[in-house]
Amino acid sequence: MKELLKLADKIEDKELREKTIDLLRDIKLSNKNLNYKQIKLEECPGGYKGFEHHMEKGGLITHTKNVTELSIKIADFIDQKYCKINKDYVIAGALLHDLMRVFDFKKKGRKYELVGKLISHEELIGCELYARNFPEEVIHIVLNHLKLEGLILEAMIVHFADTIDAYTDAYLRELLKESLKSEI
Repeated sequence: MKELLKLADKIEDKELREKTIDLLRDIKLSNKNLNYKQIKLEECPGGYKGFEHHMEKGGLITHTKNVTELSIKIADFIDQKYCKINKDYVIAGALLHDLMRVFDFKKKGRKYELVGKLISHEELIGCELYARNFPEEVIHIVLNHLKLEGLILEAMIVHFADTIDAYTDAYLRELLKESLKSEI
């Protein structure tokens, strides 16, 4: 968690930085009608059965840190080579894009399993950011992190960073499985 807060400190806009840090420190839903249980961020895996990435305990923090760091690097590149990028939006969007996954899982023994619910993690974070008066650009980024439909470059940056990190981890896990099978 300290690593995520350190990355949030890079947000220059004071109000956006404070809102981002507040949500990271205290993940909760403003809508009291949603009675979803959550697991601790420090325990939450990054992916789920069917698309397994960062499946270890704390995998969500690792994935979020990776996505944020990669997003910053891509934003710097585009900023230098093409056009101005709002890095504050990129950092906030990357840090928050999967935050509501803590409501996607429940602990079962030593493992985690998906909880069936009507509202997905990306919809939950979009609603929560709206309720907390985040800029619409940050809401747009988190709502489009799973698909390449973002209308601003900042959304594209976070989408690709998320995709690269998730697929790299999943690919390496699969390679490791195959490697272990061939040794038996």
